[in-house]
Amino acid sequence: MTATVVEALRKGADPATVARMLESCADAAQGLCNDRPYACAAGCPHCCVLNVAVLLPEAMTIALWLRERLSGTELAGLQMQLATHRSWARWMDDDERILKQMFCPLLDRWEACSVHHVRPLSCRAITSLDSQSCKDAFFPTVTDEDRMVPADLFRKVVFDAAFTALASGLCQVGLDDRSIELGTGVLAFLEHPEFVERFLAGERLPQALWL
Repeated sequence: MTATVVEALRKGADPATVARMLESCADAAQGLCNDRPYACAAGCPHCCVLNVAVLLPEAMTIALWLRERLSGTELAGLQMQLATHRSWARWMDDDERILKQMFCPLLDRWEACSVHHVRPLSCRAITSLDSQSCKDAFFPTVTDEDRMVPADLFRKVVFDAAFTALASGLCQVGLDDRSIELGTGVLAFLEHPEFVERFLAGERLPQALWL
């Protein structure tokens, strides 16, 4: 997968090429996980309260995908939601986010993922084998008990490996290979469209995004 990423990006890094490359990585990982059972479904947002790390091209692709599909009013509203979420949740650990129900601002009004088609590798890695266990584990309560959810660990290993391979490929072609919190990264590319060209040109985005 790393070799595929390097080959694709060395020919010329543009938004369309990056989007196709990300889709190829996701499809390759999914190909190893086909026909594996899971209980996840649209409108089941329990795990969408957790911190999600994405690579910069993932955040960029999601931001561009949203910009193409939302009206100006919708986009402005989403940016406000992302900014509010960043202000409140960016330093919270998973337990705090669960307790305060800081759900991903990219969920739609039906509690489904609004960017499901271009969702990050980290989101694709997580699947539950029992929806009730998810509901119980992510219930907002203070407890010393471990929150246990039966999950497909093979799938997580595969998509985590895809994430690592993608990062390695970015590094090899001289692109910024740092990860960033999902909402913070998407908001950065929405608020600063110039970051797209800067990233594709091999520049490192401002360190302030991580502070």
